[in-house]
Amino acid sequence: MIKIFGTIEKIFPTEIKGNGFEKRIFWLKDNDEKFPNTFQLECWKADTPMLDSYSVGDKVTCYIDLKGKLFPGRDGEDKVTNSMKCWNIEKEGKTWKKML
Repeated sequence: MIKIFGTIEKIFPTEIKGNGFEKRIFWLKDNDEKFPNTFQLECWKADTPMLDSYSVGDKVTCYIDLKGKLFPGRDGEDKVTNSMKCWNIEKEGKTWKKML
């Protein structure tokens, strides 16, 4: 688990892939650095509605898992893709909790 702090820069609509997999992307800008970074984070499946409670400009803490997948490339060489899966967001002491 990794915890990062920042400001939400952009929230994209939920994408539904061909197999029914839901993913929602948002950008988080790290304001603590001399040269700020912007990260692309993803919410998956039941976590996608979590972003409905947040807006661009909100200062938040995001809890993420770094995910990686090895797959065969079209050129015959193996490839790796990485993603940062966000599973919880906190704003000003408030925590979004998944409905079970």
